[in-house]
Amino acid sequence: MRGLFAATAALALLAAPVGAKVHDVVYLGARAIDPASGLDAIRNIAIDGDRITAVTAAKLQGKRTIDARGLVAAPGFIDLHSHAGNFETARYQAKDGVTTRLELELGTYPVDRWYAARQGQALINYGTSVGHTAIRYFLQKGGGAAGLAALKDPDAMFSAPEISQMIPDAAYARLTPLLEEGLRQGAIGVGSGTQYSPGITRREMLDVTRVAGKAHSCVFTHIRYGSLVEPGSTLEAVQENIANAAITGACVHIVHINSMAMSDAPLMVRLMHDARSHGVDVSTETYPWDGSVDVIRSVIFDPGWEKRWGVKVGDLQSRVTGKRLTQAEFDALRSGTGDDGVIMHMNSEATIEALLKDPLVLVASDGGNIDGPNGHPRSAGTFARMLGHYVREAKTLSLSDAIRKMALMPAERLQSFVPAMRRKGRLQAGADADVVLFDLRTVGARAVYGDAAQYSEGFQYVMVNGILVVDRGELVPDVRPGRPVYSGMRR
Repeated sequence: MRGLFAATAALALLAAPVGAKVHDVVYLGARAIDPASGLDAIRNIAIDGDRITAVTAAKLQGKRTIDARGLVAAPGFIDLHSHAGNFETARYQAKDGVTTRLELELGTYPVDRWYAARQGQALINYGTSVGHTAIRYFLQKGGGAAGLAALKDPDAMFSAPEISQMIPDAAYARLTPLLEEGLRQGAIGVGSGTQYSPGITRREMLDVTRVAGKAHSCVFTHIRYGSLVEPGSTLEAVQENIANAAITGACVHIVHINSMAMSDAPLMVRLMHDARSHGVDVSTETYPWDGSVDVIRSVIFDPGWEKRWGVKVGDLQSRVTGKRLTQAEFDALRSGTGDDGVIMHMNSEATIEALLKDPLVLVASDGGNIDGPNGHPRSAGTFARMLGHYVREAKTLSLSDAIRKMALMPAERLQSFVPAMRRKGRLQAGADADVVLFDLRTVGARAVYGDAAQYSEGFQYVMVNGILVVDRGELVPDVRPGRPVYSGMRR
């Protein structure tokens, strides 16, 4: 009883005097970190409705008051590169500190249907780009009802013969209008899985980038090549996108440079720094894991793949069995019809650390739906891994720098054409009440290769638009506070 009385008395010292404004929720005594302002101090935080209304040393009173002493408070993490779409995976993401997930690499088509299907059903905030790859496949299949029917099999977009073919001349004129239509429906830029569609010509990619430039928007691209070997090298693909950005005035965001350039990734980032010094708007991201997710029957594993990626068959891990492949197993998957998904281990710890230290590189997961233990752990544990491994254990980054890469930098990348992002990624009055509180002593990813379907630990409170989705470390049932994130072009 004495312990309970002492705790209550301590909270009373932090609480506001009688007659003060009563906020909806108050976090008391948290270590508040706001990379936008440089704040890193013990503060009380007030939430009213869907906004942060105070981050202050002054006493506060709330309808609900949460003792946050010993916890770090930060803006919710924004995942620019998430292929996850279902509610169950959103629960894993919320437990990983993610309050906004965006499908920007590949995007979707039709955009309005994608948003409509999620309205009122989302645990965390959501948004998409308009999909160049999807639209070209839609056109190749004849457009109209036939094209829409073809899009119902998303795997076909990456394996059908059309991926290596140009858009028919008669249909090519529709590409730009359809991309523009998607932007008017609120799409966050243009997504292009260029490597997965070798039929995309350089002229086509330039035209796609022109659409983004005209809209003062961005292309998010899985670039044309991932290879250490010329011709067809990552260097050539990065140079193509830098040239397109320079010509059109668009911003170009190159996704997961770690899994496109491997040991050459730091060199590619230096190239981007050089381009930016000449006014070219190019950026990139990494995820803090050594392996990528790939499909053996895709163009990724066309002959010569070992030299291109700098790996061998034994570096491939089956997503079905969790075991490393033999040559015979690889050959069987390549020529067969079963599940041919693999994790390709191609990055060293030194490469990952070099990328994380670079001020240009932000963090995104490239995660997908949780589909069992042998999926990629990035889908469940990317952001907790940043805090637990790269901040607390390896000390690769400061805590503030890590939060910057996971919250502020994604918001800043988008805010010139996505109005909502001016209120996200910040822990300050007026910002959206997307807030995470975690224990730095315990935060970390429990998901690992071979046991990927594990919730992260250490996040005690996660709030989306002022509604708690994680409360005292537990997922809150029956809440869906996630909202759509649209570009400023929405009409």
